[in-house]
Amino acid sequence: MRRQPAALRPQRTTVLLVGEGYAEEAFLRHLRALYALRGGGVAVSVANARGKGAAHVVDYAIRKLREGDYDLRLALLDADVDWTVGVQKRAREARIDVIACDPCLEALLLRVHDMPLREGLASRQLKSLFEKEFSLPADDERIYERHFGRERLEQARERLEQLDRLLHAVTGAA
Repeated sequence: MRRQPAALRPQRTTVLLVGEGYAEEAFLRHLRALYALRGGGVAVSVANARGKGAAHVVDYAIRKLREGDYDLRLALLDADVDWTVGVQKRAREARIDVIACDPCLEALLLRVHDMPLREGLASRQLKSLFEKEFSLPADDERIYERHFGRERLEQARERLEQLDRLLHAVTGAA
């Protein structure tokens, strides 16, 4: 008697998202909760490089790739420290898509709320502005549930290319 072949399960798209620090990790986890629904065919892993600049984030992401193969690889980092041509080349060679927030994540998040930002503000000033606007720092996960819902993000992705790329990656479509 011949055995019936086992039913084939569809292959899931695997995504690695590496954030520079705790704020990026909190934001990426929030996006995963909103967009990478169970049973949706996408497995999203979020990792935190624990700061130290763009070069460290890219190197950390490369080390994470040794633990498993991912269909999509993305690093979310601040462009204010260490974002050089050499670092960009290492990321390209490792097939890591980098979203470099200029100068920091808080600037991107403020733009999601369509807040006009003066040119030349330093990261420290933008972090302070963010905390003043939302009453909590960007590494507090409660911020995202309250102020960065799916509707707000969908409206902002039409204006913000970086956010659109990020959301594509979270859904496994990048």
